[in-house]
Amino acid sequence: MTVTPTGARPAYVGGSVKRREDPRLLRGRGRYVADIRPAGTVHMAIVRSPHAHARIVGVDASRALATPGVLAVLTWDDIADQAGPIPCIDLYPDSLPTLQTALADGVVRYVGQPVAALVATDEYLAEDALDGVEVTYEPLPAVVDLDEAVAGHTLLYPEHGTNVVTTIAQDVGGDAAVDAAFAAADHVYTETFTVHRYVPAPMETRGVVAEIDPVTERLTLITSTQFPHLVRGFLSGVLGLPESRIRVIAPDVGGGFGAKCEFYCEEILAPLFAMRLRRPVKWIEDRREHMVASSHAREQKHTVRVAVSADGTVTAVDARSWTSNGAACCTLATTPASISSAMLRGPYRIPVYRARAHCVTTNKTPLAVYRGAGHPQAVLVMERMMDIIAADLGRDRVELRLQNMITPAELPNDRGTAIVLAGQVVYDTGDYGAVLRRAAGMIGLTPDWAAEQQRERARGRYLGIGVASLVEETAIGPYESAVVRVDGAGKVTVLTGSSPHGQGHVTTFSQLVADELDIDLEDVTVLHGDTDVVAEGVGTFASRSAAIGGAAARSAAATVKEKALTLASHLLEIDPADLEWRDGAAVVRGASRSMSLAELAGAATAWNAPLPGGLDWNLEATHRHQAPGIAFSHATHAAKVAVDVTTGEIDVLDYVVVHDCGTVINPSIVEGQVHGGVVQGLGGTLFEEVPYAADGTPLARNLADYLLPTVSDVPVIRTDSAESPTPLNPYGMKGAGEGGATGAPGALVNALADALAPFGVHLTSDGPWTPDRVLALIPEEQA
Repeated sequence: MTVTPTGARPAYVGGSVKRREDPRLLRGRGRYVADIRPAGTVHMAIVRSPHAHARIVGVDASRALATPGVLAVLTWDDIADQAGPIPCIDLYPDSLPTLQTALADGVVRYVGQPVAALVATDEYLAEDALDGVEVTYEPLPAVVDLDEAVAGHTLLYPEHGTNVVTTIAQDVGGDAAVDAAFAAADHVYTETFTVHRYVPAPMETRGVVAEIDPVTERLTLITSTQFPHLVRGFLSGVLGLPESRIRVIAPDVGGGFGAKCEFYCEEILAPLFAMRLRRPVKWIEDRREHMVASSHAREQKHTVRVAVSADGTVTAVDARSWTSNGAACCTLATTPASISSAMLRGPYRIPVYRARAHCVTTNKTPLAVYRGAGHPQAVLVMERMMDIIAADLGRDRVELRLQNMITPAELPNDRGTAIVLAGQVVYDTGDYGAVLRRAAGMIGLTPDWAAEQQRERARGRYLGIGVASLVEETAIGPYESAVVRVDGAGKVTVLTGSSPHGQGHVTTFSQLVADELDIDLEDVTVLHGDTDVVAEGVGTFASRSAAIGGAAARSAAATVKEKALTLASHLLEIDPADLEWRDGAAVVRGASRSMSLAELAGAATAWNAPLPGGLDWNLEATHRHQAPGIAFSHATHAAKVAVDVTTGEIDVLDYVVVHDCGTVINPSIVEGQVHGGVVQGLGGTLFEEVPYAADGTPLARNLADYLLPTVSDVPVIRTDSAESPTPLNPYGMKGAGEGGATGAPGALVNALADALAPFGVHLTSDGPWTPDRVLALIPEEQA
């Protein structure tokens, strides 16, 4: 749906406007945390635990403090009465407290956990001085395997008596209905699926600069984050400072993907040093630190039972899952488990559902949200089950899906489940079946496919096609803020609480506001990422920016337009009903008289006499868009692969995504979001992994050990779209940021299973499907 303004100016919304932020970034004029160095800056380095589980017997920093250039050292004893634990905002009421402190409080529970920190005059000197902090450890048994952690023979928090810190229940129909559905089923399928652990790995690692103003005593924290306003609130709570004394700035952020949707130890430690030393303190994470100190992602295990009638109708699902949350519940710890359990049924009707999702502590780096945050795991499980059921029943896999899919006539559809922080799952709009049909046709999953596959197998070439359909929670609240302000020259400034890290906010928000005010795109400036410039906000995560932040910006612009019309009515001495807004001006209907936005702004001065009726001259409006519910995007991914059974290599020949994110603001930006997500999903399925040794040592500590996809690994990704506007905001927008990553693992694993079907391969893991693991699937005598 394209929103067309009343004048002759072409609409910006719906057009592939070039990204306005890119020329500056492409010319190397970005400003990242690493580029910022206030006068007198000193540098922080972190002593990290080499043990996965150990008791700290003692910390001796005397040698480090005697090193020339070292200014201060902090241990837990130094900060215990100054800094509270790192908050977890998505804990359930009955969750066991497993919060992390800025420095280890006597016990370390993962390799990389901060034990001490120091500051020196030079970053290299700071790193070298770490060896001067001598920590004595008493090693404790480590638990890294999920099953062993659940068994509880080794406890991370002995006072709890268990490693299961939260159990999330989803019930649709009740236990009696679930039991009855399975008793009456003609077929019952039971599978256990594993999803491995990997890292978000943004191009820019994390970094902070903390500084105390010597006059005002205000703390400024510059940090690479996705939510500066939330960081301000967290820091206020942890340090006991009023928010009015804290300014948080997120400059250019080189990718986040959820890793920067967390509040970290370093964002506490740097301010503590800055307050002690009265100098700016800087810390930049290196890649080795990122691999153990920034949040990890994905690792889950699912056991599911599916009840199916003789005609292929799925009547019930009973699911249990376990998430390896690592050593503590970090800022967003339970969200992946909550989403995967609430959304496991995807686009399918499935009237009876029971799920229990367990969050489990293990001696690994804390796990949190990563692009998709629980959706990819749910899609992998459900879409693999649909293929397994179709194969067993001898059914076409697309037709089986269509038979079980919710139709447009059944929407809105209350699914009877809930997502932490987001609320009840009520699907709003969409045509899931149409999107599936389109994707299947584009990838070539036609009646001729089986014959083609057989011909290629006869030549020793094993081809496979996989599909994965998904419904994705987007545009969660609670709200987002926007201010739209017109200056004296008629130029417009937008202040948004959304804080971008590559999504194109400047472009898309400009499109929305320019269309609403019917002005040129270049007349709009978008500001963000500074809590002193933007008074309030939530941040950028969960595919929420356009639908929540964009809706707030456009609504504020609409209010400004109404105020401008009221001013024009007063200045032109004409009835408001006789005015219309056209081409950036208030125009008298049927006459040539008008006042442009610039003219109105020039006249709107406080030196004027007061306006009647309590109106003011100020062409500015603030709007908070409060989300009344969750907007649900949907998509189908389809992948075509070729497997070399002699080398184990997988070649992705073709990749298709048909998606629906409601009203599209900028098709090229949406396409870029989809492409980027698919590449991350492909990386996790075919390449990326953080394995752990039995003693809890992570075995991928840098990018030599951790394999990321390169351009040569990425196929041409073809996209198509549908638009089913949501009623949850005035402009019909849903989120588009995570759907690419959400569907890729399911589509790729289904394609691999299809290719290796002649070998009796039964895939119940998301990989990573490296050549050696593919070869291990194939009996030697058949290879």
